Amino acid sequence: MTLLINILIGSIIFGYAGITLYKSIKKQKKGKCASCSLQKSCSSNVCVPPTKLEDFSTK
Repeated sequence: MTLLINILIGSIIFGYAGITLYKSIKKQKKGKCASCSLQKSCSSNVCVPPTKLEDFSTK
């Protein structure tokens, strides 16, 4: 009986670790700002790509 309980607890722990790892990898693939929880209310321009120097030279 204790072996069954240990297997069940181990399965729960490894299952949770697997799900957490999967979510983390999925979040990393989205990128820095796309996966941020403050994306809609973020006031910093950290994720805005810098403008190209070529854009200013043509004007």
